[in-house]
Amino acid sequence: MNGLAETLAPGLLYPTAGAILFALGLYGLIRRHHLVLRILALNIMGSGVFMVLLGVAARGEGPPDPVAQALTLTGIVVAVSATAFALALVVHLTRLTGHAVMLPGPPDDDAPVEDISRGEHHADGGPAASDEDRPS
Repeated sequence: MNGLAETLAPGLLYPTAGAILFALGLYGLIRRHHLVLRILALNIMGSGVFMVLLGVAARGEGPPDPVAQALTLTGIVVAVSATAFALALVVHLTRLTGHAVMLPGPPDDDAPVEDISRGEHHADGGPAASDEDRPS
């Protein structure tokens, strides 16, 4: 592996590794239902984007592009802030619902209306209305 890293220039190594990281993060984002794992997958995708941006900045002869480096540093700060906010939302959601897992999407349009109940609570925070509680 050491010989491969020496033969590839940083202008090609970083974008390739960044694309692989982005693909792994996208796979994790699609396959995982736990919200913390999805946030982690988004961070992996962001790291891949940062690696691609730094690899593009290092291409060519001469010093790297300082604008791309500044954009990467700004992106890292924004990613950390967004991650902290997302984790705070997950903690709040877990306290409200008792779990931090994405609920399945709504059923097909052909399904009866009674089958689209997705939880025990409605948006107003109260328990779900049963058939007896509904006005006729």
